Amino acid sequence: MKQKELIESSNITAKLIRSTVQQFGGWESFQESAQDVSTHGIDGGYGAFIYYSDTVPFFKRNKKEIMELANDQAEEFGQGTLEMINGFGCMESLDLTIDELARAIYSGKGDLTTNIFNCLAWYAGEEVCRSYCDLIED
Repeated sequence: MKQKELIESSNITAKLIRSTVQQFGGWESFQESAQDVSTHGIDGGYGAFIYYSDTVPFFKRNKKEIMELANDQAEEFGQGTLEMINGFGCMESLDLTIDELARAIYSGKGDLTTNIFNCLAWYAGEEVCRSYCDLIED
Protein backbone atom coordinates (compact mmCIF):
# COMPACT_ATOMS: atom_id res chain seq x y z
CA MET A 1 0.00 0.00 0.00
CA LYS A 2 1.12 3.52 -0.76
CA GLN A 3 0.51 6.62 1.33
CA LYS A 4 -1.85 7.95 -1.34
CA GLU A 5 -4.03 4.84 -0.95
CA LEU A 6 -4.19 5.33 2.82
CA ILE A 7 -5.24 8.95 2.33
CA GLU A 8 -7.93 7.98 -0.18
CA SER A 9 -9.30 5.13 1.95
CA SER A 10 -9.14 6.56 5.46
CA ASN A 11 -11.60 8.82 7.24
CA ILE A 12 -8.60 10.70 8.70
CA THR A 13 -7.65 13.94 6.95
CA ALA A 14 -4.85 13.89 4.41
CA LYS A 15 -2.99 16.60 6.36
CA LEU A 16 -2.99 14.55 9.56
CA ILE A 17 -1.92 11.39 7.75
CA ARG A 18 0.94 13.17 5.99
CA SER A 19 2.06 14.90 9.17
CA THR A 20 1.94 11.65 11.14
CA VAL A 21 3.91 9.74 8.51
CA GLN A 22 6.50 12.51 8.52
CA GLN A 23 6.67 12.35 12.32
CA PHE A 24 7.51 8.65 12.02
CA GLY A 25 10.40 9.51 9.73
CA GLY A 26 8.74 8.83 6.39
CA TRP A 27 6.52 6.23 4.75
CA GLU A 28 8.91 3.29 5.15
CA SER A 29 9.45 3.95 8.87
CA PHE A 30 5.72 4.44 9.34
CA GLN A 31 4.94 1.11 7.68
CA GLU A 32 7.57 -0.67 9.79
CA SER A 33 6.12 0.72 13.03
CA ALA A 34 2.37 0.79 12.32
CA GLN A 35 1.52 -2.76 13.38
CA ASP A 36 3.47 -2.52 16.64
CA VAL A 37 1.91 0.85 17.45
CA SER A 38 -1.55 -0.42 16.59
CA THR A 39 -1.11 -3.51 18.77
CA HIS A 40 0.91 -2.18 21.71
CA GLY A 41 0.46 1.60 21.69
CA ILE A 42 2.80 4.41 20.76
CA ASP A 43 4.23 4.99 24.23
CA GLY A 44 6.97 2.41 23.54
CA GLY A 45 8.87 5.03 21.59
CA TYR A 46 8.43 5.40 17.84
CA GLY A 47 9.75 8.00 15.43
CA ALA A 48 9.41 11.51 16.77
CA PHE A 49 6.62 10.53 19.16
CA ILE A 50 8.99 10.12 22.11
CA TYR A 51 9.96 13.51 23.51
CA TYR A 52 7.70 16.41 24.47
CA SER A 53 9.96 18.60 22.34
CA ASP A 54 8.59 16.67 19.34
CA THR A 55 5.05 15.72 20.37
CA VAL A 56 3.91 19.12 21.65
CA PRO A 57 4.78 20.97 18.41
CA PHE A 58 3.19 18.09 16.44
CA PHE A 59 -0.06 18.57 18.38
CA LYS A 60 0.03 22.35 17.93
CA ARG A 61 0.58 22.04 14.17
CA ASN A 62 -2.23 19.50 13.84
CA LYS A 63 -4.60 20.59 16.60
CA LYS A 64 -7.54 21.27 14.30
CA GLU A 65 -7.30 17.88 12.56
CA ILE A 66 -6.67 15.97 15.80
CA MET A 67 -9.65 17.56 17.51
CA GLU A 68 -11.86 16.92 14.46
CA LEU A 69 -10.86 13.25 14.59
CA ALA A 70 -11.59 13.14 18.33
CA ASN A 71 -14.96 14.87 17.82
CA ASP A 72 -15.95 12.39 15.10
CA GLN A 73 -14.92 9.38 17.17
CA ALA A 74 -16.61 10.63 20.31
CA GLU A 75 -19.81 11.13 18.36
CA GLU A 76 -19.54 7.56 17.01
CA PHE A 77 -19.07 6.29 20.57
CA GLY A 78 -21.98 8.38 21.84
CA GLN A 79 -19.98 10.45 24.28
CA GLY A 80 -18.52 13.91 24.62
CA THR A 81 -15.14 14.65 23.08
CA LEU A 82 -13.53 15.79 26.32
CA GLU A 83 -14.95 12.82 28.23
CA MET A 84 -13.50 10.47 25.63
CA ILE A 85 -10.08 12.16 25.74
CA ASN A 86 -10.09 12.15 29.54
CA GLY A 87 -10.60 8.37 29.37
CA PHE A 88 -7.39 7.75 27.38
CA GLY A 89 -4.87 5.58 29.22
CA CYS A 90 -2.22 8.31 29.09
CA MET A 91 -4.65 10.67 30.81
CA GLU A 92 -5.47 8.51 33.83
CA SER A 93 -2.52 9.56 35.97
CA LEU A 94 -3.24 13.25 35.32
CA ASP A 95 -6.56 13.03 37.18
CA LEU A 96 -8.07 16.08 35.47
CA THR A 97 -11.54 17.52 35.59
CA ILE A 98 -13.23 18.15 32.26
CA ASP A 99 -12.84 21.91 32.87
CA GLU A 100 -9.07 21.56 33.42
CA LEU A 101 -8.78 19.46 30.28
CA ALA A 102 -10.79 21.95 28.21
CA ARG A 103 -8.71 24.86 29.48
CA ALA A 104 -5.49 23.12 28.52
CA ILE A 105 -6.65 22.07 25.06
CA TYR A 106 -8.43 25.24 24.03
CA SER A 107 -6.35 27.93 25.74
CA GLY A 108 -3.01 26.17 26.15
CA LYS A 109 -3.01 27.04 29.86
CA GLY A 110 -2.59 24.84 32.88
CA ASP A 111 0.12 22.91 34.67
CA LEU A 112 -0.36 19.72 32.67
CA THR A 113 -0.77 21.20 29.19
CA THR A 114 2.46 19.59 27.94
CA ASN A 115 1.29 16.16 29.13
CA ILE A 116 -2.12 16.63 27.50
CA PHE A 117 -0.65 17.77 24.19
CA ASN A 118 1.69 14.77 24.26
CA CYS A 119 -1.24 12.45 24.88
CA LEU A 120 -3.19 13.92 21.96
CA ALA A 121 -0.17 13.59 19.66
CA TRP A 122 0.04 9.92 20.67
CA TYR A 123 -3.68 9.54 20.01
CA ALA A 124 -3.24 10.87 16.46
CA GLY A 125 -0.25 8.61 15.82
CA GLU A 126 -2.09 5.55 17.07
CA GLU A 127 -5.22 6.33 15.07
CA VAL A 128 -3.32 6.78 11.80
CA CYS A 129 -1.47 3.50 12.45
CA ARG A 130 -4.75 1.76 13.26
CA SER A 131 -6.34 3.08 10.08
CA TYR A 132 -3.38 1.81 8.03
CA CYS A 133 -3.47 -1.63 9.69
CA ASP A 134 -7.23 -1.94 9.20
CA LEU A 135 -6.80 -1.23 5.49
CA ILE A 136 -3.94 -3.68 4.89
CA GLU A 137 -5.84 -6.43 6.75
CA ASP A 138 -8.88 -6.08 4.47
